[in-house]
Formats: sequence, structure tokens, C-alpha cells
Amino acid sequence: MKKRIEDITWLKLDNAATIYPSTISRKYITMFRLTITLNEEIDNDILALALNNVLKRFPTFSFTLKQGFFWCYFEKIKDKPIISKDTKNPMVRIDFDKNNKYLFRIRTFKNRIALEVFHALTDGTGALKFLLTLTEEYLRLKYKVKPEYTDYVLDPNEEAKQYEIEDAFLRVTSSKGNLVHEHTAYHPKGTKLESNMISIITGVLDSTELKKISKKYNTTITEFLCSLLIYSIQELKREQNIKDKKEIKVSIPINLRNMYDVKTLRNFSSYINVGIKPDHDYSLEEIIYVVQKQIKEMNNYEFLNAKISGNVKLMKNYFIRRIPMFVKKHIMSFIEAKMGDGYITTSISNLGNIELPKNMKKYVTDMNFILGKSRGKPSCVACIGYNNKIYITFSSIIKETDQERIFFKTLANMGLEVYIESNR
Repeated sequence: MKKRIEDITWLKLDNAATIYPSTISRKYITMFRLTITLNEEIDNDILALALNNVLKRFPTFSFTLKQGFFWCYFEKIKDKPIISKDTKNPMVRIDFDKNNKYLFRIRTFKNRIALEVFHALTDGTGALKFLLTLTEEYLRLKYKVKPEYTDYVLDPNEEAKQYEIEDAFLRVTSSKGNLVHEHTAYHPKGTKLESNMISIITGVLDSTELKKISKKYNTTITEFLCSLLIYSIQELKREQNIKDKKEIKVSIPINLRNMYDVKTLRNFSSYINVGIKPDHDYSLEEIIYVVQKQIKEMNNYEFLNAKISGNVKLMKNYFIRRIPMFVKKHIMSFIEAKMGDGYITTSISNLGNIELPKNMKKYVTDMNFILGKSRGKPSCVACIGYNNKIYITFSSIIKETDQERIFFKTLANMGLEVYIESNR
């Protein structure tokens, strides 16, 4: 007989989360950030009430990270989470002890609510559902708005479901699994920012106009932006006369929920790496052709299931399971650096266009999605669409902004108006 969710005091990490604790250092932690901006200033007292209500609906958000002898695991927290003031420099490493042990934090500034998440807790989809549900509950308490619940805006009064807290990787894994081995990718060089700093540059575009441009190239928005990112890095190499012979590769996270009809609120995504070999200077059209071909080959059930199953088999390996965690974390950290960031030049994550219920939409002016800094690659890109706009955000650990300049200038030369925001 399964325990009631409210009686569960500890959980195993899901398969995707197992790598993240080993990458934690004194100054670094794998994070991402979602923000939602309202048309009036946030009342933190009411937001705290809303947060308390919503946590009951998202029980896994009330667990902290613990290190056991062989593996890390999640343990339930009893203290309430802290709401803090937002800063110009986001996603500074969460100090769990000062954050009442929580693996996420809520920060506010004027009209903006920011959710910053340690990736072991959940992925972009799980975090988005949490933030939208929190915002809806805040609007209900603050303005007596009648709530409209959807797949992404959950009812805080509902009980959490068992399938929402499951490690879905274990359910969908098959016997046919293999790890994907690739070549080391090209990494642009630059002047590193101070270790606690991150450069954020967001381009805001009309999503309808961007869709027209993508359609002109017979491609999706994600495929187009990924291709443009590769093109920008190639052009930067050409500008700087860099002769490095490594491939330019971009990692694209894939939300697996629709593929498997899964509704877990924990991590359930994989990724595919696409790119070009440095055999000649590619046109944007040529890169789009290559990217589309590679995505078609990899973004399917057979490829992704084999990849997931390979990862699950590795973590279930008898000898790996018997290695003490204080040794295992160094091995896993090395593997992640070598086979994670080492295999890719950068990454682009697109949460897609967000449709809000009508009662929320009149209060929400904009949204944003930002990836935290990486250990190995100098920058990464995150995208989210809302209210006929798309927000494309570069997060970087270097001072130089040439890649961003080429990327957004190319869009402007195509006739798109690009409004730039930055914390610089």
C-alpha cells in the first residue's frame, strides 16, 4: 500500500536530478529562473499567504537535498520558505541553510515575481506550473479574482496526485538503452566575469513577425533560433579569425511529457545536440537544413528512449551503486564536465508560447525565462513567448557580447524590431 503523499518524509532523486548535486561548488549551482510581471506592485504579505497555500499542491517543492552514504536524496522541510528582494544580478548560488533549506527561492521587485530553481528539484515545465499557480493564487487573494484552472494553473485546494511526484524515467525505461558518445565541441573564449556575476541580455521581438520569418525558411521557431545561434558563433569565429576545428554544437532540451503522456512535476526532459562541422562557412539556409535533418533523426521515441534507458541503466549499475557518495560525486562531476558541457558549444531552451487564462492575462504584462551560468560553456539561451512577444535571453559568464550582437543584428537585418534589455 502506497503512503499518502503528505506522509512521505523522503524521496529518491529522479534520474535526471542525480547529476546535479555532484556539480555543486562553493560558488556554483545549476539553476534557472522564471519571472512574471504584473501591472501593479507586489504585496509580499499576500504573496507569502499564496505561497503557503500553493506548496500543499506541489509537495516536492517542500523537500531539501541530503547526502546519504551512497546517494543523495530529498528530505521533507517543515519551515516556511522565505520571500526576498530581487537583485540586478540574478541566480547567485542559493545558500540552502539561509534559505530555510529550500531548493528554490521567490524574489520580488516592484511588479515582478521571480522564481529561481535548483535544477535537481524540477525542470522548466514543473517550475512554470508552480509560478503560474502561485500567481493565480496571489491574484485570487489580492483582487478576489475568480480562478480559472488549467493544465498549467493548478487548483491549490486539490490534493497532489501520486503520478505528479513520480520519477517518470523509471516507468518509461526499456531494456534497449545506450549512452551517446560525441566529440568535444568548440567553446568561444572571453574575459570571465567575477564568479558571482552573470551577464543577462534579452531581446524582445514580435512573435508573429518571427513566425513569418521562420515560415519563410520552412522551419519552426525553435529550429530557426537554434540555426541562427550556430550561425552567430560561426560568424564570430570568422570575425576573430579562429581556426579551431571542433564542431559548433547546440543542445536543445526536449520536454518528454507529451511523448509519454506523463504529468510528473519533477524533472522529465532529455536533450539532443545538433550542429555543424567546421569544413566550410555555412550559409544560414544550409545550417537550417542540417539542424532540421538532425532534429528529425533524434527527436523521436526510439532515439530518446534509448538515451533515457542508457542513463537509467548506468545509475542502476551494481558497481556504481556501491561507490560511496563522497567518491561518486567527484566521478559524476568529471563525467558531467566531459560529456555534458564538453560536448556542446551552447544550449537553447524554448518553453514555447504561454497562454494564460483570461482572468490572469489582464494582470500580467510580461514573462521571462533565464538559464543560469554553466561551468564549461560561456553562455546559453532561453526563450519564452507571451502576449504576442518572444523573449530571447542570453546568459553569459564573459564580458564580451559579440555573439549576442551578431545574433540580434541578424534578426534586425531581416526586418524585425528588436528591443534589448540587460542587467549590464
